[in-house]
Amino acid sequence: MESPRYTIWDLGDERVLAVDGKEYRTHYSERVIRMLIERKGLGRAPLYFPFKVTRGGHFLDRLFAALAARRLTDLAVLEVGCSFGHITEYLDDQPLVGGIWTFDSDAAFVEMTRAKVEDLRLSKVREVRYLVNEETRRLPYVDGAFDLVIVLGVIEHLPLENRHRYVDEYYRVLKAGGWIGIFDTPNRWFPLETHSVGLPLIQWLPPRAALAYGKVFRPGRLRGVTPAEFTAPGTGWRNASLSDCLPTSGRGGLEDLTEEIGYGYRFFRDTARSWKRRLSLPAFAFVCQVAWRLGISPSLFLPYFNLVLRKVGELPEK
Repeated sequence: MESPRYTIWDLGDERVLAVDGKEYRTHYSERVIRMLIERKGLGRAPLYFPFKVTRGGHFLDRLFAALAARRLTDLAVLEVGCSFGHITEYLDDQPLVGGIWTFDSDAAFVEMTRAKVEDLRLSKVREVRYLVNEETRRLPYVDGAFDLVIVLGVIEHLPLENRHRYVDEYYRVLKAGGWIGIFDTPNRWFPLETHSVGLPLIQWLPPRAALAYGKVFRPGRLRGVTPAEFTAPGTGWRNASLSDCLPTSGRGGLEDLTEEIGYGYRFFRDTARSWKRRLSLPAFAFVCQVAWRLGISPSLFLPYFNLVLRKVGELPEK
């Protein structure tokens, strides 16, 4: 039975989702819209409609410009965590991409992405695999299988304990000469937690103290949340350190291209939209410049990590 709160109209090339008098247009099919509403709820579902551009284009356009400048083509790409499939769509549009493999531990999102592959005829997608969390500790791909690995908004959601058992896999399956992009990952060492709760220093507190602190200052967001729910993998409030984004072996064998191709501080500066961020830019510029001169990664001083690394070696000719 259809909820009286919303209606979906089919206009041929697009659908319109009407919710309490507001209309949201999308190119997704009715079945994908209904699946999204079931998974994320009616209030959040429309937020996902523009994600191909607002997340895909926003975070990855610079990366693909850099790859194009180096004349890299026919790339085998692993997307870590397909979520709603918006990055999968973006990757399918890229002329440099030859094939896409992706997976997620959320079965509902995997089914949505598979439906989008079928509906939108995403011809470069080779596989959308469902893996339970434990299976992502040993990915079902051979060493050096991929030219490019995309990890967007993932690492902070991994279990904090033994996090490297997951992250090491992203580097294992990357070819010599291959690139890895780690984007939109909140920095644990930045004083303000900006990802999940939005309170200063909460990510540094023990879980029970953090939950009590959050319930006082974010009662609407954390009302009814139990300690088990608050500490469950996937909540993301503890964020990630720079070392979490690197393999266990550290930076050895990796070339950091972050600042060279326009991420790090430049990305933070160029994408500043709020007046608070724009007002803070001179201070960030000064600190990041000092860090750069001292040989310290400027990303350590930013709210989010947006990193691009290259595995030392050369990609084989195709």
